Amino acid sequence: MTDTGSDTAHPGLIITVYRVNPETLKRTPVSSSVVPAANHVAMNLAFPPCECPRCRAKEASR
Repeated sequence: MTDTGSDTAHPGLIITVYRVNPETLKRTPVSSSVVPAANHVAMNLAFPPCECPRCRAKEASR
């Protein structure tokens, strides 16, 4: 999902690890870290373009 209508920059992602007591189900924070927001889309995580003959033919005709 991509947010294209936001005017404010997202501050990043906070990841917190909790320890849960199995008897009382009480959560206790163990550690927390902040992953900063990216300024651009990580293209290295995207699928590479298709290289089959049918897709290459469509690309050449464009």
